Amino acid sequence: MKNIKGYVNMKTDLNLILLRIQFLEEKEKQINKEKVSLEELKQKLTNILNQTEEKLKELKGIDRELFYEIMVKGTNVTRAVDKVSITYDVDPSTIWKYYYPKIKEDIKKLEKEIMSSEILV
Repeated sequence: MKNIKGYVNMKTDLNLILLRIQFLEEKEKQINKEKVSLEELKQKLTNILNQTEEKLKELKGIDRELFYEIMVKGTNVTRAVDKVSITYDVDPSTIWKYYYPKIKEDIKKLEKEIMSSEILV
Protein backbone atom coordinates (compact mmCIF):
# COMPACT_ATOMS: atom_id res chain seq x y z
CA MET A 1 0.00 0.00 0.00
CA LYS A 2 1.19 3.51 -0.78
CA ASN A 3 2.49 5.71 1.96
CA ILE A 4 -0.30 8.26 2.56
CA LYS A 5 0.50 11.57 4.17
CA GLY A 6 -1.38 12.22 7.31
CA TYR A 7 -3.66 15.16 7.90
CA VAL A 8 -1.10 16.95 10.11
CA ASN A 9 1.64 16.58 7.47
CA MET A 10 -0.62 17.93 4.72
CA LYS A 11 -1.65 20.85 6.95
CA THR A 12 2.04 21.62 7.64
CA ASP A 13 2.85 21.46 3.92
CA LEU A 14 -0.04 23.79 3.14
CA ASN A 15 1.14 26.29 5.77
CA LEU A 16 4.67 26.18 4.35
CA ILE A 17 3.34 26.78 0.86
CA LEU A 18 1.30 29.74 2.08
CA LEU A 19 4.35 31.19 3.85
CA ARG A 20 6.46 30.80 0.70
CA ILE A 21 3.77 32.52 -1.37
CA GLN A 22 3.65 35.37 1.14
CA PHE A 23 7.45 35.64 1.08
CA LEU A 24 7.51 35.71 -2.72
CA GLU A 25 4.84 38.44 -2.80
CA GLU A 26 6.94 40.56 -0.41
CA LYS A 27 10.04 39.91 -2.49
CA GLU A 28 8.11 40.92 -5.62
CA LYS A 29 7.15 44.23 -3.97
CA GLN A 30 10.78 44.88 -3.08
CA ILE A 31 11.91 44.04 -6.59
CA ASN A 32 9.31 46.39 -8.05
CA LYS A 33 10.46 49.21 -5.73
CA GLU A 34 14.06 48.62 -6.76
CA LYS A 35 13.05 48.54 -10.41
CA VAL A 36 11.28 51.90 -10.08
CA SER A 37 14.31 53.33 -8.29
CA LEU A 38 16.66 52.07 -10.99
CA GLU A 39 14.42 53.49 -13.72
CA GLU A 40 14.54 56.91 -12.01
CA LEU A 41 18.32 56.69 -11.72
CA LYS A 42 18.58 55.64 -15.37
CA GLN A 43 16.53 58.66 -16.39
CA LYS A 44 18.67 61.04 -14.31
CA LEU A 45 21.92 59.63 -15.65
CA THR A 46 20.63 59.76 -19.22
CA ASN A 47 19.68 63.40 -18.65
CA ILE A 48 23.16 64.19 -17.29
CA LEU A 49 24.82 62.47 -20.24
CA ASN A 50 22.62 64.37 -22.68
CA GLN A 51 23.44 67.68 -20.99
CA THR A 52 27.15 66.87 -21.13
CA GLU A 53 26.93 65.98 -24.82
CA GLU A 54 24.96 69.14 -25.61
CA LYS A 55 27.49 71.30 -23.80
CA LEU A 56 30.33 69.62 -25.68
CA LYS A 57 28.55 70.40 -28.96
CA GLU A 58 28.19 74.07 -27.96
CA LEU A 59 31.79 74.61 -26.93
CA LYS A 60 34.77 75.07 -29.21
CA GLY A 61 38.53 75.18 -28.86
CA ILE A 62 40.07 75.55 -25.42
CA ASP A 63 36.69 75.73 -23.65
CA ARG A 64 35.65 72.43 -25.21
CA GLU A 65 38.94 70.70 -24.50
CA LEU A 66 38.91 71.85 -20.87
CA PHE A 67 35.30 70.78 -20.38
CA TYR A 68 36.06 67.43 -22.05
CA GLU A 69 39.05 66.77 -19.80
CA ILE A 70 37.12 67.59 -16.64
CA MET A 71 33.68 66.13 -17.32
CA VAL A 72 34.29 63.28 -19.73
CA LYS A 73 37.71 62.04 -18.70
CA GLY A 74 37.27 62.98 -15.04
CA THR A 75 40.60 64.76 -14.85
CA ASN A 76 41.29 66.98 -11.85
CA VAL A 77 40.68 70.64 -12.76
CA THR A 78 44.26 71.70 -12.13
CA ARG A 79 45.66 68.84 -14.20
CA ALA A 80 43.12 69.53 -16.94
CA VAL A 81 44.20 73.18 -17.08
CA ASP A 82 47.87 72.12 -17.28
CA LYS A 83 47.15 69.55 -19.98
CA VAL A 84 45.10 71.96 -22.10
CA SER A 85 47.71 74.69 -21.66
CA ILE A 86 50.37 72.34 -23.05
CA THR A 87 48.11 71.19 -25.90
CA TYR A 88 47.24 74.75 -26.99
CA ASP A 89 50.59 76.29 -25.98
CA VAL A 90 48.85 78.78 -23.70
CA ASP A 91 49.93 79.86 -20.23
CA PRO A 92 47.89 78.10 -17.50
CA SER A 93 47.08 81.45 -15.88
CA THR A 94 45.38 82.49 -19.11
CA ILE A 95 43.19 79.41 -19.01
CA TRP A 96 42.36 79.99 -15.34
CA LYS A 97 41.52 83.63 -15.99
CA TYR A 98 39.63 83.50 -19.30
CA TYR A 99 38.49 79.96 -20.10
CA TYR A 100 37.76 78.15 -16.86
CA PRO A 101 35.25 80.76 -15.57
CA LYS A 102 33.21 80.28 -18.77
CA ILE A 103 32.61 76.58 -18.06
CA LYS A 104 32.79 76.58 -14.25
CA GLU A 105 29.05 77.05 -13.70
CA ASP A 106 28.15 74.31 -16.16
CA ILE A 107 30.57 71.93 -14.46
CA LYS A 108 29.18 72.74 -11.01
CA LYS A 109 25.61 72.26 -12.24
CA LEU A 110 26.40 68.85 -13.73
CA GLU A 111 28.41 67.80 -10.66
CA LYS A 112 25.47 68.72 -8.43
CA GLU A 113 23.14 66.56 -10.52
CA ILE A 114 25.66 63.71 -10.48
CA MET A 115 25.96 63.90 -6.70
CA SER A 116 22.18 63.83 -6.26
CA SER A 117 22.01 60.78 -8.53
CA GLU A 118 24.72 58.94 -6.59
CA ILE A 119 22.61 59.13 -3.44
CA LEU A 120 20.07 56.83 -5.10
CA VAL A 121 22.63 54.14 -5.82
